[in-house]
Amino acid sequence: MDDKIQGVVLQSIRYGDTSLIVKVFTRQHGLRSYMVKGAYNRGSGNRAALFQNLHFIQYVEAGKPNKGSLHYMKDVQLSLVYQSIPLTMNKSAILMYVSELLSKTLTEEAPNTALFDFIHRSMQWLDLVEEGYANFPLFFTLELTRQLGFYPKANHQQGWCFDMMEGLFAHDYPLHPYYLDATDAAKLAALLDLGIDEACHLPLTNLQRRAMLDSLITFMRLHAPVMNDFHSHEVLQAVLQ
Repeated sequence: MDDKIQGVVLQSIRYGDTSLIVKVFTRQHGLRSYMVKGAYNRGSGNRAALFQNLHFIQYVEAGKPNKGSLHYMKDVQLSLVYQSIPLTMNKSAILMYVSELLSKTLTEEAPNTALFDFIHRSMQWLDLVEEGYANFPLFFTLELTRQLGFYPKANHQQGWCFDMMEGLFAHDYPLHPYYLDATDAAKLAALLDLGIDEACHLPLTNLQRRAMLDSLITFMRLHAPVMNDFHSHEVLQAVLQ
């Protein structure tokens, strides 16, 4: 098992008639890109299905690629088999959102085991829980900012706003437009440092969830510049109820 690499698929693109190029965030090595030949060949046993977005896989790297070339993999298996996510429309929409969020923000090729484990635990929780997960996108997005190094500073006081540019709460409203007013800042402060169960049981209305998610995406865009052309949160309108 020591030579098995643990990874989560962030993106797969069909290459030619039978192959795939797959971007994987690995526990051991950070981001890796692979060429998967014959994924659509007859007799491949629907191998391409292994590489759907947010699938957790384990595999062995085959050979050492030349500089600048893609890696190869063999002995690929699912390491986490989703039970409810593929069968639940709302959970599938959340998976789509998380997948795009990670694809747009994870750029480091260095390993980050804490981040990988966070993603794994979170998606496993979502798959197992039966209800009360409408706040999951808020929790995941906020905790991802912690993993990426720009988690909001927990210095909130009553009546203060939240300055998105600085990533902290402030008494005076900033001159730029990227801030939350005192009401929305208080809702953000209530989410800080909560575990997944606590965060998902925080009482919020549908409109409050939508507004908070839009704000968090704006916050992500300010601090993770690769967040351009981000659209999947729009499909979550049916989820945040």
